[in-house]
Amino acid sequence: MFRGLTNLRRVDLAIEINNAGLRAIPIVCLISFMIGMIMAFVGNMQLKMFGAQIYVAALVAIATVRIMGAIMTGIIMAGRTGAAYAAEIGSMRVNQEIDALKTMGVSPTEFLVLPRVLALTITMPILTIISDIVAIAGGMFVAMTIMNVSMMEYWRMTLDWISFNNFAVGVLHGWLFGWVIAIAGCICGMRAERTADGIGRATTRAVVAGIVGCVVATAILTIIFNWLDI
Repeated sequence: MFRGLTNLRRVDLAIEINNAGLRAIPIVCLISFMIGMIMAFVGNMQLKMFGAQIYVAALVAIATVRIMGAIMTGIIMAGRTGAAYAAEIGSMRVNQEIDALKTMGVSPTEFLVLPRVLALTITMPILTIISDIVAIAGGMFVAMTIMNVSMMEYWRMTLDWISFNNFAVGVLHGWLFGWVIAIAGCICGMRAERTADGIGRATTRAVVAGIVGCVVATAILTIIFNWLDI
């Protein structure tokens, strides 16, 4: 692809970006808002014992921007998009459409896998940023309703504690998660058995592989960033 030797069609990429990106925004926002509320509520209960409820904003901001936003988005996309990739490609394998592509001299990797991998790799960092913003808004809702903290005070505390390093780390996690989830879904679909039951197993493997891959990637990146003191 980087050498210009692929036959990637822009329309295929645009369709996959719409499916993996725009259509995923509502569910990502819903889950992220609820997670932000939960973190703020639990944080308030614990910090209340020390009279430091105002630091709930810092807790939600740092946890969300650095890792939680990316992880929650990754889990959602593994269950939504990774499974869809495996089911779509697996169905094409059962119907011998992939064999037909090979007969016509079309590479299934270029025609089916590449647009999906690029689409999820592009959209995941954007979805991660959206998830961060919505989760912080969920925490703000709890702070305003339970803790009687004003919106301006909450946002000021949030901006004071968010650093560029934390933001960059979260976006990097999102980008890597997108690549891992897309690769897992496509591989499981390409290796699906040519039966209806095989498609179901391939879909299950895609979800499990995507989530496990995200967790393993998080552990590796955490060790690396801790070693680099980032």
